[in-house]
Amino acid sequence: MNWTFDHKLEKKEFKDHENITLSYLIFEKEQIAKEYLNLETLREIHFKYCKISNSSFENSFFGKVKLENCELTNVTFSDCNLTNVIFDNCKLMNVTFFESEMNDCHITESLIEYSILENNKINNSILEDVKLRENIHRHNKYEATGFYKCELMNENFIDTKFKNCDLKTSHFQETNIDLNDLISSKLSILNLLEIVNSKGIIIEE
Repeated sequence: MNWTFDHKLEKKEFKDHENITLSYLIFEKEQIAKEYLNLETLREIHFKYCKISNSSFENSFFGKVKLENCELTNVTFSDCNLTNVIFDNCKLMNVTFFESEMNDCHITESLIEYSILENNKINNSILEDVKLRENIHRHNKYEATGFYKCELMNENFIDTKFKNCDLKTSHFQETNIDLNDLISSKLSILNLLEIVNSKGIIIEE
């Protein structure tokens, strides 16, 4: 999961993306708004202290892309492939991931709130110290993915399967999740109590 860029990155402005090849670049402290990218390849890109809003990425490939200290608001990823993508200390608000695939991705010390994840496949990825609040997860498949020290608050999981995932160090608060969808994944006794309590079941000794 720990990778480095293979090439030296050149600093550019994102507003020129239609006239440049989106490889081996760094975008820093940019306000990126109302952009639409379709059928693009973003390879070895570093977004640093950027604010991305009201934008859409469709049918695009992200390979070795790092978003560091970025804010994403009203951003859509549709039918995209994200491989070796890092979200580090980011805020994702009202972000949609739809029919996309995430492989070997790492989300750390970030906030994901009021977002929708639907019909996605998330494989061999890590969420670490992530706060997930009031998001909707519908028809997703998580496989071999670790949720380490995450906080899941008012999350709504609908027909979302977890296969060989690790959730035992995370906490669930008022989260709707079907225990049958967690078969083969690692949970703690505390996890089970938190999930059951969220369903209104009171366990007494």
